Amino acid sequence: MCQSLQLFHDTMNLNDQTVMVAGGAGFVGSAVVRELLSRDIRTVSYDNYLHGVPANIAALDGAFQAVCGDVLEPWQLIEAVRSHGVTTIIHCVGDTFVPTAYEMPQRFFDINLQGTLNLLRTTKICGLKRLVFVSTTEVYGPLDEERANENTRLNPVNTYAVSKLAADRLCYTFAIEHDVPVIIARIFNCYGPRETQPYIIPEIIAQLNRGSRLRLGNVEAERDFTYVHDTARALIALAEADLPPATVVNVGSDVCYSVAWLARRLAEIMGVENMAIEQDTRRLRVKDIPRFRCDNALLKKLTGWSPQVAIEEGLRLTVQWFRENRCRWSYDDYVDDTTIYR
Repeated sequence: MCQSLQLFHDTMNLNDQTVMVAGGAGFVGSAVVRELLSRDIRTVSYDNYLHGVPANIAALDGAFQAVCGDVLEPWQLIEAVRSHGVTTIIHCVGDTFVPTAYEMPQRFFDINLQGTLNLLRTTKICGLKRLVFVSTTEVYGPLDEERANENTRLNPVNTYAVSKLAADRLCYTFAIEHDVPVIIARIFNCYGPRETQPYIIPEIIAQLNRGSRLRLGNVEAERDFTYVHDTARALIALAEADLPPATVVNVGSDVCYSVAWLARRLAEIMGVENMAIEQDTRRLRVKDIPRFRCDNALLKKLTGWSPQVAIEEGLRLTVQWFRENRCRWSYDDYVDDTTIYR
């Protein structure tokens, strides 16, 4: 794969285009929106606010439009693309919180698969230059090797991952069958401000804000964490790279951290003494994956990307944002303290 991609080093400049961020009010999407606007790129957020939060994109400066719309409504989507002159879409829409998929599998397939189908068809119907699909490391499942590269076998072990793999492969076939210019970005765990789901880092921060005792699941699990704005820059770089349709690229830092390490480091950053961890069996996944680590060599080769925010700085920035925003995450407004998913 790498050898066949060496010819594609030219870039498509987004500065004279209009980019739609589908899911632009979400966690990753709102970071992508901010990175685009920092480059004065005309940007449209398209979000139905199921998980996205209006406050995530409020009061942004620049050539920016926020559109309330649903990727499950194809003609609404097409109208938004045409009326705003969109030329490129970065597709960040998704149901992503693994435990919720245990209870709501149909919703996950509706949003993750049907929504992706509608975006692929819109890309073709409207003659767009590029669609970047945000896939996930979860499609790889348990790893047999140290790092996951783009040729690692696909072996998802939870419903969320299966829904994303179905969408991932749908992108591949639409590129082949319909010549849709879609790039597949498999992102590893990211973290930072404006989290919209109770993932491990915002959950640890929220618990430490309440006291020194943490209730967590598998603290030995290791994940490859990338600061969300670094992930956003990688997605934009892939939107600009002149790559053949159906190219798959991993996005991650190539460094792993355990849940236990994150808890200790966040306790230090937040000034919490005598931190103690208690295992909460309700938080254990039905089928957990011990370790995810990204082989990001292809991403670096194709775009020159590298992460700019080290984990220590990123955790401090995340805690700072949390404290500056009333010590609340957006999901605190709809997730009860007693739910097993927290």
